[in-house]
Amino acid sequence: MSAVALLKEPCGPDDAAVKELMSGNICRCGAYANIVAALQQVRKNT
Repeated sequence: MSAVALLKEPCGPDDAAVKELMSGNICRCGAYANIVAALQQVRKNT
């Protein structure tokens, strides 16, 4: 849900901006880098 909201809001272009906006919402597990990469890919394609 946080990722969907992030896609609707202005956000800086780099991974750090995505991580900042998603902080506190997802765990720091091994999938975290993949979640950021997926968000960046969707942002590029919209």
